[in-house]
Amino acid sequence: MASPPIVNFITGNANKLREVKHILEPAITVNSQSVDLPELQGTVEEVTLEKCRVAAQQVGGPVLVEDTCLCFNALGGLPGPYM
Repeated sequence: MASPPIVNFITGNANKLREVKHILEPAITVNSQSVDLPELQGTVEEVTLEKCRVAAQQVGGPVLVEDTCLCFNALGGLPGPYM
């Protein structure tokens, strides 16, 4: 039997880690790493993709990041990822 794939969840939050492990394991092994990522600018998609790219380079493998965004249509999507 093959070992499940491994993903590095980039968080320092124990509650988020517990939730992700509950959802993904045992199908995917979740390791936790706390990585200092830069504050990025751009669209929600750009910020998330760049966080993944930078984190994957730092840990040398696949990563999962979690980000929060709040968008109001009446404000043209603001504050978006800048909240």
